[in-house]
Amino acid sequence: MKKQSFLHASLLLTCSALFAKICGALFKLPLTALLGGTGMGYFSCAYGLFLPLYAILVTGLSTAVARPVADFAGQKKFACALKIRHVARILCFIMGLVGTGFAILFAKYFTLKTSGNLEAYPAVLAITPAVLLCCVTAVERGYYEGLCCMTPTAVSQALEAVAKLFCGLCFCKLFLNTPVLKNYSQESMGALGAVLGVTISTLAGYLCMVIKNILHKQENITSHEPTPSSKKILKILIKIMIPSALGALVTNLTSLIDLLTVMRCFQNMLANNITLFYQKACLSQEIPVQEASAFVYGSFMGLSITVFNLVPSLTNMLAKGVLPCTAQAWASGNDKLASYYARQVLLLTGLIAIPASCGIFALAKPILNFLFSGRDSEIAVASSGLQWLAPALLFLCLTFPVFSLLQAIGKEDLPVKIMLSGIIIKLACNLILIPKFCTAGASISTSLCYAVIFILAIICLKKQFHQPLLIIKPFLFQIWGGILCAGSAWVCYDRLSVHIHEKIAFILAILCAVIIYLLVLFLTSQKELYQLIKPKSMAFK
Repeated sequence: MKKQSFLHASLLLTCSALFAKICGALFKLPLTALLGGTGMGYFSCAYGLFLPLYAILVTGLSTAVARPVADFAGQKKFACALKIRHVARILCFIMGLVGTGFAILFAKYFTLKTSGNLEAYPAVLAITPAVLLCCVTAVERGYYEGLCCMTPTAVSQALEAVAKLFCGLCFCKLFLNTPVLKNYSQESMGALGAVLGVTISTLAGYLCMVIKNILHKQENITSHEPTPSSKKILKILIKIMIPSALGALVTNLTSLIDLLTVMRCFQNMLANNITLFYQKACLSQEIPVQEASAFVYGSFMGLSITVFNLVPSLTNMLAKGVLPCTAQAWASGNDKLASYYARQVLLLTGLIAIPASCGIFALAKPILNFLFSGRDSEIAVASSGLQWLAPALLFLCLTFPVFSLLQAIGKEDLPVKIMLSGIIIKLACNLILIPKFCTAGASISTSLCYAVIFILAIICLKKQFHQPLLIIKPFLFQIWGGILCAGSAWVCYDRLSVHIHEKIAFILAILCAVIIYLLVLFLTSQKELYQLIKPKSMAFK
């Protein structure tokens, strides 16, 4: 199998993630229109149970397979890599069954504790099979990623996105028009249909990997080289998986903390002073009091968090691509090459994350108006929350590659320790800031959480690498360009929206911002841009 370079692998995964996000936007936008704020709250509740299980079982497992496969591939021991996949398949199937059983067992309790009623219970149950499907898919993806071949992962992700788009919307419309459960509201049935489509999409992703293995049976031919015992491989997988899974879990604990605290804080605010809650949430008086907290939470999660997650999901692909390349370089003792990969991934991430963060801060409401046209009540609630998520977006995007680099060099425990510090800040700030600032308070606490996490992570990374990263100067130029691009976008939109349609004004403002940003980078960072794209062999001359 031909090995892909870091840039090639990252570009492939990023394009796949971009396509998946476009499909996700095409899914979420009409879904929000169909379900409204209340229905999106039920939909988000189902994801609230799924994401921590996904983090524990899937993210950790994928990393656990990719790391040793990359190490053995760097030593040309491909039979050992194949045995790792074989053992991981058995392990992941057992873990997937346990995870699915756990989700089914605690689905009702989880729904009651998070939303206060059982309207989201059907949707929560519908997503439980996805735990097993994602587990078995993660092993196949991790194996090919460890070989620095990202094509199978990219293709399966794209197919999964298409399946979610069509199945999710079709089932949502079907269940809204013909409710299958009589004791639940229309919004509950719509959320059930949408989540069922998501579960079917995970099946499509797994079948894609099965077809890949069938069509390339020659990759399963082993040599006569000695391989570790299954017991030893199991120990290797568990040793890597536990800290990786804990790190991924702690990363998703920010969402879980929001799920457990935000709705409760809203309900307490509503109980204390209904008028004040409506004012702080910018909530329309047309929304009934009994639906107010669910509507605000659903609007925040369905609009603000949806937009917020667009950019990190793309930059995360850069982190995914750098892990096997850095692991192979580190295993072979090439510290300089490992540092080269670290610099590349951080600067590439900054190129995307910095202007996106600045742009979201400057144009939060216009972005929501452009994406969720016609949902004025939801936009009014979500706009301040999205604006104050902008700093969190920058720090989160930069944290992903730093954590991947630490995992690649065998320091899987450090991300866990770092994230725990951020989680404490997130929980404390949620309880303090949400009653004062409503959705903006939840966003500010998220930004503070990820700021602390990134600072601690980059300090740990610098201590581990023996080569300088040389990223401060390029980052300053990127930040300067991001500020100018956001300022130009705001001025352009503010002036044009008075004279032309708001959507056209928004598109022109974005085009103006992109031109300004590229111009600033061209004038200030030509050398750094060239170093990002030039061949690896030239990087050390």
